[in-house]
Amino acid sequence: MNKNNLHNIKTAGFKTPNDYFESLDKRILSKIDAQPHLEAIKSSGFNAPEGYFETFDGHLLEALKKEQNTKVISLFGWKKIAYISGVAASILLMFQLFINNSDSVTFDELETASIENYLYQEDLSIYDIASYLSEDDLTKDSFIDNKLSEESLEDYLLENTTIEDLIID
Repeated sequence: MNKNNLHNIKTAGFKTPNDYFESLDKRILSKIDAQPHLEAIKSSGFNAPEGYFETFDGHLLEALKKEQNTKVISLFGWKKIAYISGVAASILLMFQLFINNSDSVTFDELETASIENYLYQEDLSIYDIASYLSEDDLTKDSFIDNKLSEESLEDYLLENTTIEDLIID
C-alpha cells in the first residue's frame, strides 16, 4: 500500500453477511448439541481388569518390595582424595624448595628502624630486653665508649619525651 493513501481508507476491508451475529448463538448451539452422538458411544475405549482397583494397593507394595538395593559409588573416594592431596603436596614442596630463597638474614643486614619498630610493637619491657643480653654486652666500657653529641641527645629528648615526663623526673 502506498503510505500517502493510508489516511484516505473508507472501509475496514472485512465484511460479514447481514444478521450474522444475531443468529450466531443458534448456529453454534445446534452444532454443539451432541446428545445423540454421546448415546451412540457404547464404551470409553479404556478398560481395566475386574477387581483391579480393589487389589491395586497390594500389587503396588509388592512391586516396591522387589526393588533391589543398588551399589552406591561415591564420587569422591578415598583413593581419589589421597591421589589429589599427594599431587598438591608435591607441588607445594617444589615451590618451597625451588622458589623460597635459602639465604638467611643476618643481624648486620637488619636496619635499625625495623628493629626499633619490632621492639616498639611487641611491648617488651626493659627487663625483657635485658634478659636477651649477655653480661659481656652490659659492661661499663660499652656505655662509656658511646659518645653522644649534644644535638643528637637534644633531638632524642624532643622526639621521645613530653613536658610532663621532664617535669616529673
